[in-house]
Amino acid sequence: MKNTFKEILGDYEVKGGTVQAVGKFIAFGLDDPFHITTISGFAIYGIGKLMERRTNYGLRMAYRDIQELKRSLREAIMDITTMRF
Repeated sequence: MKNTFKEILGDYEVKGGTVQAVGKFIAFGLDDPFHITTISGFAIYGIGKLMERRTNYGLRMAYRDIQELKRSLREAIMDITTMRF
């Protein structure tokens, strides 16, 4: 029963974001002539992408997405209404 509620609620945010950022930093920030860091950075980034796919999209993330959509629509409407022709 507890797992059912956890699946319905979902995660608070997408998993693997930090791992992806570290992978990007290693791949692009620490470039060497043998490209070992580039390969390992992209491998770490790929692991982060796999973790992102396993994120349980539930009510928590849906609520956050709806709130973000409302905020962006509100900003767009404010931009349109303050335009002068």
